[in-house]
Amino acid sequence: MMKNLLLIYFAFAFLPTLFAVEDYQIKVTVKNYEQDQLILAHYLGSTILVDDTATITKDGSFIFDGAEDLPAGVYLLVLSPENQYVEIFITEAEKKYSLTFDAKTLTKDITFEQAPDNTLFYEYVKFSAESRSEMETLIKTIQAGQEAKKDVSKAEATLTKLQEASEAYKENIIQKHPNKLATTIIKSNKQLTIPEFEGDEETIRLQEYLYRRAHFFDYVRDDARFFRSKICNDMINFYMDNLTVPHPDSIIQSVDEVLNLVAPNAIVFKKYFFDYLNKYYASEYIGMDAVFVHLVKEYTLKGKTDFLQEETIAKITTDALLWEKTLIGRTSPNLDNYELKIEESIQIKDAENENRRFVLGNKTALTDVNKKYTVVLFWAPDCSHCKESMPVLLDFYEKHVDSVEVFSVCHTSFKQFGDCAQALKDYKALNWINTVDPYYKYVKSYSIETTPLILLLDEEKKILFKKIAAENLEVALEQINLQKKTKKE
Repeated sequence: MMKNLLLIYFAFAFLPTLFAVEDYQIKVTVKNYEQDQLILAHYLGSTILVDDTATITKDGSFIFDGAEDLPAGVYLLVLSPENQYVEIFITEAEKKYSLTFDAKTLTKDITFEQAPDNTLFYEYVKFSAESRSEMETLIKTIQAGQEAKKDVSKAEATLTKLQEASEAYKENIIQKHPNKLATTIIKSNKQLTIPEFEGDEETIRLQEYLYRRAHFFDYVRDDARFFRSKICNDMINFYMDNLTVPHPDSIIQSVDEVLNLVAPNAIVFKKYFFDYLNKYYASEYIGMDAVFVHLVKEYTLKGKTDFLQEETIAKITTDALLWEKTLIGRTSPNLDNYELKIEESIQIKDAENENRRFVLGNKTALTDVNKKYTVVLFWAPDCSHCKESMPVLLDFYEKHVDSVEVFSVCHTSFKQFGDCAQALKDYKALNWINTVDPYYKYVKSYSIETTPLILLLDEEKKILFKKIAAENLEVALEQINLQKKTKKE
């Protein structure tokens, strides 16, 4: 994982960078530090990437300087050998300064010279730690008093005052220093004010959830320097994991929200785009290919990912446009194949002439199937997973034969059609529709990366499930029938 992210990072060096810092010089003095090197690094998502290494000077300090562009934001001073670190800001307004801290206590007594943004942040950190300690003590006192049935009103009043003072302290910084990076980080910890909604309990909870989703990034969205911080990545992860329903439509909305949020920072936008593209390209969860298709159509095909190489664009575009044809909820592309004559093909499957090893019947189309549900099955005679799935699928078919049809496609070369026939007889899979296509026309509409590939369609041939395992068909059918029953009620 680290190697992949580093490769992406080095590619970022060629991107134009907003909020770039030129001609910076950071002098660092570290007490009780026996090593002779100090590392300057930053977070990109959850990964720490190295920017520079400084060697100790004669006066015992470390100096990071450079005339090249350095993106403005949060940086880490990483200490060897345990990789402990101290966070600092490097911005256009604050690029030449000095700081001192102790390797044993890190930020406890950290001091800065000519760095008001950094100073402001660590004053806030110190105040918050002291306030939190007092609040925790009061909370324990209140809990103990309540258990002992004592009067805790005085402690509760003190706690309320402390909480109000803490909020007032933060609000004062926000009002006085609106453009500082420290302010954005402080705002990232600010509680979102949820309006009071009307309705029953369920309606109110839903409205609160929707409001929180819509406004989650309100306090930080205007500062592109913030997007490379660990705090920002933690916020994004929380948003995706806790405020996003695990359904393609909801995930697409959230992915768009994140990418639109970080778009002003080209480096970070590229990082998250790559993460989401890779994640949903390889996702094993049903329906998540819709997210990949959306990313390609909404961003790559609209010219928003010009950092991609031409061969990558060609590959993902081809895949996305093919996958789009069989997204869940879409009408399945029609199949117009030849029926495979089982007994006749078995008799001649070992013929010397490979063109004479099978016998085809009439053409049959998927659209001709007149059942409540249709299982589309792509399989191959030499596929071990197909061999395991066939008995399960047969049991399912025989149990639901009145409402389910299986439209089977033997996905292999015409040279093996005789083997398809033999396998079907061995499986005793003779009663459903068995087809082949010597011309492979169906691969223009179906992405068959592995076999078996199973799709479950409704009466109108809309895709209900895709890439579903044979053993899960029964549960899927139960879910569908339960949903229909619930809607009627």
